[in-house]
Amino acid sequence: MTHEAFLGRVPIFEHCTPDEIESIVRVAQEHSYSAGQLIVTQGTPGQAFYLILSGRVGIERDGSVLGAFGPGDFFGEMSLLDNAPRSATIRAIDDTSCLMLSSWDFRGLLERTPSIAIKLLEVLSRRLRVADERMAR
Repeated sequence: MTHEAFLGRVPIFEHCTPDEIESIVRVAQEHSYSAGQLIVTQGTPGQAFYLILSGRVGIERDGSVLGAFGPGDFFGEMSLLDNAPRSATIRAIDDTSCLMLSSWDFRGLLERTPSIAIKLLEVLSRRLRVADERMAR
């Protein structure tokens, strides 16, 4: 599967056009991690979004294993918009390849292609609305 196809399946980018997806892929970088290698650490500032292309990663919070992600899964999407501390540690279980998009590259892309920002805001607004409705119940 191409990077564009993987990225087009990510909910925050699902309404982007093929040209917008291609512009995101152009600023992303592929990174490889060995089994056991830390990718992000809980409590550190979030500075990138990761889309798993191959392999598996484990999700840990406060020393407890919460689960695992595999190809097509992603993490760190909120880091594209803020530098809040990471809520979990992510460690490669197997040799893993990820498409990484840094927050600074993404912000530059949004300045050049504001249509992506508008679509991202629409998705985030829908998520907030759903969360508010759940809390009201």
